[in-house]
Amino acid sequence: MRVSVKGPIEPVTAPRALATSEIPVVIEQFAQAARNAIAAGFDGVEVHGANGYLVEQFLRDSCNDRTDAYGGSIANRARFAVALMRAVCDAIGPGRVGLRLSPVTPANDIGQDSDPTALFTHLVKSLAPLGFAFIEVVEGATGGPRDFAPFDFDALRRHWPGGWIVNNGYTRETALDAVARGRADAVSFGKLFISNPDLARRLRENRPLAEWNPKTFYGGGAQGYTDYPALG
Repeated sequence: MRVSVKGPIEPVTAPRALATSEIPVVIEQFAQAARNAIAAGFDGVEVHGANGYLVEQFLRDSCNDRTDAYGGSIANRARFAVALMRAVCDAIGPGRVGLRLSPVTPANDIGQDSDPTALFTHLVKSLAPLGFAFIEVVEGATGGPRDFAPFDFDALRRHWPGGWIVNNGYTRETALDAVARGRADAVSFGKLFISNPDLARRLRENRPLAEWNPKTFYGGGAQGYTDYPALG
C-alpha cells in the first residue's frame, strides 16, 4: 500500500485489525488528543465517527468481522464508539464534545450495514446518557445524493436529547426550512465554507455564494483554500 501525504507517493504499513488489548490504548489516544486541543485553545472537539474511518469500521457489519467483545452483535460493534465518546467526555467535559455520523454513506468504499436503522438507533440511545453537546449527521452519501439509501433521519433524531446538526447538500433555503420545522438545531456546510471565507455573513444577508473549484481540493497549498475573495 502507498499513500501521498504531501509530496511523493510513499509506501506505508498495510492496515490490520487492532488487537483487543490495543483498543483501550487507542481510546486513550482520542482522549489525549481532546485534551491537547483544549490546551491549544480550541473550544471543543468533534469526533469523526463517519465516512468509513475507524469508528465506523467498528460499527458496520460490512467491515467489522471481529470475534471478540467488539464484533458480532450490534451492542458489541457499538462498544468502541460508546467507550471512546465516554473517554473524550471525561477528558474535557461533555459540553465541549460532538460526534459526526454517516449512517448510510459509502465513503471510502465502506459497505452498507445489514440493518443501519437498528445499528444507529442502538448507538444513539447508548450515547444519550453521556449528554455531550451535539451529534452531526450526514444525510445520504457524503458529498453525493441525499437519497442514496433509505434511512429515516428524523426518527433517529428523536432518540437524541442534545443538539442535532444535519449536513449534506443543503442550500440557504433548505437549511432555514430544516431548522424552522424542527428537523435540526443547525445545519453544517463543507464545500461552501471552503469557497466562501465569510459564509456566515453571506447566509445571514442572503448574498450570492461563490462556487468552489474541486480541482484545488486537497491540494496542499494556498490555492483553493485561502485565495477565495471575501465580500467587499
